[in-house]
Amino acid sequence: MPVISFQDIQQKYATLRERCLALAKKKQDSPTEAVTADADFNTALAAVEALRVAVAAYNTAVDAANLRVNEQKAAARQQSDLTALKNELTQLEARKRRFEPEVVQACQAYQDAVSAKAGLQQKKDTARQQLDQHCRDILKTYEQSINDYLDQFNAGFRITNTRHLYTGGTPSSPYQIEINSTALDLGDARTPLGTPSFKTALSSGDRSALALAFFLAVLKQDASIGSKIVVFDDPFTSLDRFRRTCTQQLIQRLSDSAEQVVVLSHDPFFLKLLCDECPSANTNVKTLQMSKAGNTTAIGEWDVQAATQSLYMKDYSTLLGFCRERKGERHTVARAIRPFLEGVLRGRFPGQFGEKEWLGDFIGKIREASSTSGLHYAKAYLAELDDISSYSKKYYHLQNPNADSEPVNDDELHGYVKRTLRLVGGA
Repeated sequence: MPVISFQDIQQKYATLRERCLALAKKKQDSPTEAVTADADFNTALAAVEALRVAVAAYNTAVDAANLRVNEQKAAARQQSDLTALKNELTQLEARKRRFEPEVVQACQAYQDAVSAKAGLQQKKDTARQQLDQHCRDILKTYEQSINDYLDQFNAGFRITNTRHLYTGGTPSSPYQIEINSTALDLGDARTPLGTPSFKTALSSGDRSALALAFFLAVLKQDASIGSKIVVFDDPFTSLDRFRRTCTQQLIQRLSDSAEQVVVLSHDPFFLKLLCDECPSANTNVKTLQMSKAGNTTAIGEWDVQAATQSLYMKDYSTLLGFCRERKGERHTVARAIRPFLEGVLRGRFPGQFGEKEWLGDFIGKIREASSTSGLHYAKAYLAELDDISSYSKKYYHLQNPNADSEPVNDDELHGYVKRTLRLVGGA
């Protein structure tokens, strides 16, 4: 498209006018003399003639542009799909916009970000693969260690299919319980009733054994165990005798590697077993007891030997005094029979009876004991234990709400006290 400058046209015409006026004045001053155009006039006239050519070309171009505009308008008026034209116009404007400097810079920044994202994703995938492999390796190690402990506990089950998940962004390690070569899911609150699961397939003792196996497996993999203080809180609750013995052995082994081992328990007999079996009990073992002191709890020295004998000896003295000299309050004597027998049975068969089990439970376990169980040897005393238990339960509030008012016959009580002491070789 030709370009003209109106200021330039104005200037050149003004210059030619000045030259013309100069020649006219010259003629006016000398009318008889011929006036000849000078060089300045010719230059100014040539410049104006050149302008005419440029203006003619400009007008021709304008006419051509107008013609094209009119053709486009006519074509637009003939087009029925204005939406398509608007879309095309939008695309054309977007293409034009694409090549503006700020857009070019923004597009380049986007491409750089896409490339950086791809690089980060690749690093993430590589790290994820390494993490997955690490999880598989460490979970396999933990699973084997846990199953080794379960085997030591003589458990009839093992864990299997341990895997790792990141559901919700939180890492977890689900697993299954394998019993008789059958894998069972752990289950949860939504598990239908009757469906075998962790809650229904494992006994209280089995669940305690599994929890302890998990804890010990973690400690086994701890490279800094030598600087750690390990605390066991009732690790043997509901465990049978063999598992209690195994637990005691594992705790003692751990005491050789850990900085310190603290065992909390309500069972003084188990704590006594730990102390008795510890090779350096006199120098490295400290027994303490927590007791109420007003509104607070005080920690003080505790004589485990005296604690495991005091109740037993107190009941023994009560029964022996009545047997020999008929001394003592009659209801107190009658109530001493059951705890005395329970203490004797716990001492003779350590670990066989639960913390919340009493004489009636003991008798039931003895009656159901197999020939391979240590309790099998107590079956010879079942009849006598049944008789003594049946008599003494009348004086216990758990079996008889009116135990305090239950009449006591001296001769009858004396006979059962004698049978109780004779049963344990104390009369």
